[in-house]
Amino acid sequence: MLYNYGQPYITMSYYGGFFKVTDTLRRFSLHREDSSDSITSPLFVDEEKTDAIPMKSYGGITHTRLQSNGNGRTLGERLDQRHGLMILRRFVVDIVCALALTGIIMMMIETELVLFHRTPKTEIIVFVLKVGISASTVLLLIGICFNYYVEQQIKALDAGVRDWHSVIVDSTWLCLSVELLVCSIHPFPGDLKIVYVSPEGVSKKVSVDAVLSILMMARLYLIAKFAVVHSRLLTDTSTTSIGALSKIKINTVFVFKAAMTNYPNRLLIAVMLTTLIVNSWAMRTCENYYLGPNEPTTYMEVMWLIATTFLTVGYGDKIPQSYCGRYISICTGVMGVGTTALLVAVLARNLEQTRSERYVFNMVTRIQIENRRKVAAANVIKSCINLWRVKQYYPDDKVLRRKYMDSLKTYIRQLRLTNIEKAHVGEFNVGIIEVSETVNRIADDVGKIDKKINGLETAQDIFANRYLNIENKLDEIKSTIQSKK
Repeated sequence: MLYNYGQPYITMSYYGGFFKVTDTLRRFSLHREDSSDSITSPLFVDEEKTDAIPMKSYGGITHTRLQSNGNGRTLGERLDQRHGLMILRRFVVDIVCALALTGIIMMMIETELVLFHRTPKTEIIVFVLKVGISASTVLLLIGICFNYYVEQQIKALDAGVRDWHSVIVDSTWLCLSVELLVCSIHPFPGDLKIVYVSPEGVSKKVSVDAVLSILMMARLYLIAKFAVVHSRLLTDTSTTSIGALSKIKINTVFVFKAAMTNYPNRLLIAVMLTTLIVNSWAMRTCENYYLGPNEPTTYMEVMWLIATTFLTVGYGDKIPQSYCGRYISICTGVMGVGTTALLVAVLARNLEQTRSERYVFNMVTRIQIENRRKVAAANVIKSCINLWRVKQYYPDDKVLRRKYMDSLKTYIRQLRLTNIEKAHVGEFNVGIIEVSETVNRIADDVGKIDKKINGLETAQDIFANRYLNIENKLDEIKSTIQSKK
């Protein structure tokens, strides 16, 4: 065996499961450098001896490590390094998700204290909670940046490059900026107030903490990243290896499509419940912040409003009283339309018959149509016999003849309809799989016919050669006889 990796050629011999590298390298060339060589000169020329070449064995596959420039990495090393980076990425995403949820929990506690339990004693607790939210936000932003760094390392490893800066594109910077902007929104320490004008035209000063708290709920998108890095599609070594080799990105979209294929009901129920709970809390916060404590809004009323908006029903008995609540209603309606579309697609796929069920249904339908066709054919025959009897024995009774004539036409029409239905059932029974099987069967038959034709042509050639040989022999015999005469 000869291998060339930009270095001198290497010869290896196989002995009972072991490879032996010869310590003398021999070069084989079909193009001779010296034109004065004779044709009897040897093709293999001994060259200088080389150093020992380290070899490793991975599961029966022998790997020879060549001492080149030192920058090349084997496939096994790349997969091991990628596995380590995936574990690091999972750890970072876990920490980032934990920080995001911790900040959201502290924000909800702070909001409840401000709205319903605000006293001079709770002011210190609220301030401490806001400081904790800010500290968790700073750590969260650092974790997001480090997560992007690890992702770029994985992309560089998949692309086979050393410098991870070379795989960064403009969309990466854009996504990083958007994530940092979304995750940086939180209620800051202090009480910043702005002038708010209600839909009725009443203006008053309100805190901006309500808007910042509601926008902080956007951090829940990190749960999707958490589900992705802990998915079996991403934690399985074989899946990640196959994805790296085939250049398939196993990302959030890939995992979402796989989840919609395997567990569509669970995913849709989780999305609907999350939307109902989060948007209900956001709507309640908006209404209570901007309407004041004089008109409190209960959680059950808000849940009814969100449910009717999410289901695109809109009874109109409950409407949002603030601009913030109206914006949340719009977002809820958009999410409801998208979820309903996914639900319809899942139901349509589940209600569709499988291949086996379609075969059974078509078979039962054809049996029923065949029975109806037989009955219609028997009625046609009976109508013909009755019509003949009327013409034979009651030729002057036009009413009876018209009766059996109409019956005959009706039964003939039923017979034709059954034939058409039977043909339609046969058409619906043909699918893509049946067409592919038919095409493969036709291709096999054509191949067999070609082989037979080639065999016949070969037999004809053999017969023609034999015929020519017989003619040549007869000519020789004829010439011999004539020479003797």
